[in-house]
Amino acid sequence: MLAIARISSQNAALSLKRLSSTLASRLYTNPQHTAHPAVTTTPQNINPQQRAALDSALRVDQAGEVAANYIYMGQLFVLGRDKQTGPLIQEMWDQEKKHLFVMDKLQLQHRIRPTLLSEVAKVAGFGLGAVTALMGKEAAMACTEAVETVIGEHYEE
Repeated sequence: MLAIARISSQNAALSLKRLSSTLASRLYTNPQHTAHPAVTTTPQNINPQQRAALDSALRVDQAGEVAANYIYMGQLFVLGRDKQTGPLIQEMWDQEKKHLFVMDKLQLQHRIRPTLLSEVAKVAGFGLGAVTALMGKEAAMACTEAVETVIGEHYEE
C-alpha cells in the first residue's frame, strides 16, 4: 500500500514535468482553436533537415504514446477491478489518451506517416502492461514509473 502511494506521488511529479507539453496540448484539445494556424499548418520555411527531424520526432513520439496507451490498457485489463489500483490506472490512462489525441493531430497536421511498427507497439505495450499487472500492483506501478521517466527524459531532449 505504501509502495503504491509512493509511486503514485512520483508519477504525479513526473506528470508535472510534462506540464509544459500539456499546456501546449490545450491548443490542440480546445475546440475554439481548431482553425488556428498553429494547429492546422506546417511552417513553410523549414529546411529539409528540419523537416526530417520533425518527421522522425513526431513518428517516435506518436509510437511512444500508442505503446503507453496499450500498457495502461493491459494493466487495466488485469487490475481494473481492484478498487484502489483500478481507478488510479484509469486516471493515468485517461491522461495518456489525451497525449495520443494530440500526437495523432500533430501527425495529420504535418502529414507524417505513422511508424511501420505501430502494431508491434500495441501488442508489446499491452503485453508489458498485462504481465507487470499479473506480477502485482507494485510491479505494474514500477512499470508505469519507468515508462513515464523515459518519456519525461525523451521530451526534455
